[in-house]
Amino acid sequence: MSISININRRVLLVLVLWLVPVLALAQNEVARERSSLKGIQSMGLSVNYEANAPLTEKTEINVPSLQKKGEQALREGGIRVVPEDEVRQSDEIPLLYLHINAMDAGEGLVPFAVNLYFYQPVKLVLNQDMQTTANTWESGTVGIVSYDRLQLIDQAAEDLLQEFIHDYKTINN
Repeated sequence: MSISININRRVLLVLVLWLVPVLALAQNEVARERSSLKGIQSMGLSVNYEANAPLTEKTEINVPSLQKKGEQALREGGIRVVPEDEVRQSDEIPLLYLHINAMDAGEGLVPFAVNLYFYQPVKLVLNQDMQTTANTWESGTVGIVSYDRLQLIDQAAEDLLQEFIHDYKTINN
């Protein structure tokens, strides 16, 4: 019995020692993503919703409403929102992109994914003459809801926006 306990302890120790660098690397990535928000004064917001046909007909997801709520949340967070037409005309304006994907899986179930990406202009290190756009911050969530709980998808989107605003304020205050 004591041999079994010693083996279990050794396996656990090896597992912990293996996970510590992985967790530290993940934490470093979060810090790097947050730091990419430093000094950003304004941004555009784009909301996109994709669903299969059965869900599109029944859905309560209102993209214009989510767009307005998102813009309002950003403004309340101290972030200037650039109008959509200005964002479309320039690749120099940072963009917060909210993507919602859902489908009717049958039997009243709706699996969904909500992702929030922050894109901004960057200069490439290896080709310093080239400027492009890169995703420097992101977060997302997945879930499954019933038709009577579709508003939880909107809530998941709003929660991600609040997460972004929190990270933005953390690095810019």
